Amino acid sequence: MRSRHQHYRSGRAADRQARAAAARWRHDGSEPRWARSDLRLRRLLSLLFAPVFALAGVLMLLLGSGAAPATGPPQGVYTALAAGCFLLALVALVDLYVIGRRRREQQRWHRTP
Repeated sequence: MRSRHQHYRSGRAADRQARAAAARWRHDGSEPRWARSDLRLRRLLSLLFAPVFALAGVLMLLLGSGAAPATGPPQGVYTALAAGCFLLALVALVDLYVIGRRRREQQRWHRTP
């Protein structure tokens, strides 16, 4: 005969995932460790800065293509700045994906901020 604990642990994978997702919303005193961020603010910032960094990356590529005067920094600096801007734009886009996934999870569990 199985004990309660063994029966609980032998649940199906979908049940474990559902319990893990539900545990995200439980308050057990560890909130500073597992604090959730303001999704609306993160979404606003990502929506604002993804195109800004993408445009800045394009601008840096144009400046590095040879249109810069001889007194300016070397072309490699512009290329590095363009790569950094594109990386930050990619981070903002990935953050938008994560925010969308978390918002869908909130709707699924009927949790509204």
